[in-house]
Amino acid sequence: MTDLLPVYHHTGLETSGGATRVARLIMDGLVEAGGEANLSFELAEKADGAAILPEDFGRYLPRQAIGHVHCSGNWPALLGNIRSRNKLVITLHDCELFTGGCPYPLGCANVDADCAEPCPRVFPESSVLRKAKAEQVRRLKPALVAPSRWLARLAKVHLFQPVTVIPNGIPWPERAPSKPEARQALGIHPAARVALFAAHGGMDAAYKSGDVWQDLWVALKAHVPELVCFAVGGDREERVGDLIVWPYVEREKLTLLMAASDVLLYPTRADNHSLVILEAMSCGLPVVAYSVGGVPEQVTDQMTGLLVQPGDKASFVEAGSRLLKDPGLIRQMSGEAFVSGRKRFPVERMVADYMKLYGRLG
Repeated sequence: MTDLLPVYHHTGLETSGGATRVARLIMDGLVEAGGEANLSFELAEKADGAAILPEDFGRYLPRQAIGHVHCSGNWPALLGNIRSRNKLVITLHDCELFTGGCPYPLGCANVDADCAEPCPRVFPESSVLRKAKAEQVRRLKPALVAPSRWLARLAKVHLFQPVTVIPNGIPWPERAPSKPEARQALGIHPAARVALFAAHGGMDAAYKSGDVWQDLWVALKAHVPELVCFAVGGDREERVGDLIVWPYVEREKLTLLMAASDVLLYPTRADNHSLVILEAMSCGLPVVAYSVGGVPEQVTDQMTGLLVQPGDKASFVEAGSRLLKDPGLIRQMSGEAFVSGRKRFPVERMVADYMKLYGRLG
């Protein structure tokens, strides 16, 4: 039985999203250890779902409890109603807490100029919003957490607060799922080469380069004629030759697709510590990705996948082709991805790290 204070988690979405999944995993681990945990959210995604306004989290947060915030659609309102005597943890799942509105700056010079207006991305009152968030962080002095060292460095520069790095973790199976069994379940030929794109939003996912998935697929198909590709996560379903586009699928189906694939193609333009990459590794799936954000902290180049320079589509296609043409390399990277990921990113390690942090606050 743990003697930790109750922990009240708060996130934006009710069911989907990496922040919500991380919150639920931490909660499950805390409850399993005998602690108490609760979850509130701002946007209901189920017909019968209930949500609270951002300003209500602070009003309902008991004095003898730890508030753990993962994200919000209105940071000033949420933080402004939390009492300074409350113990508060904020996990940064993106950069929005210290920008004028954008989740990732992507090299925007205005970030280093306090989001001076006019905002190049047309976020309204970006400078005012950024200052309001910074003022609340200074007032509350929360324990800040970042899943990646990359984001921790940025947050320290812009928020002038220490940041603890706690990498994300997920439940890890005892062994990687069987590729032949997964292919049989999906009706995929055992000898096919199979690639997978996956992101919430699919081809409309701007930060995940969804707008160029089809271009990358066409180029890869020219190099690997036997290639079959799945593009998952959008809002439509269609098939164009050997490119199969699927909408959002439940985690069980995504795991089956990952188990049946040879490589995850992940041309993200910006990322913190992607759960999609962790899920791929837990299926023994090598990753080809741009070397951005926290991705190099997850994917070890030439060992668990291949990393290329950000935005270099030609090099991305070359890396993907090289891997898809070499079954021996796929097997080697598959084994390494599963084993190293199980050591570095198990959910038990993540939960233990957060419990240590809660213990210091309590």
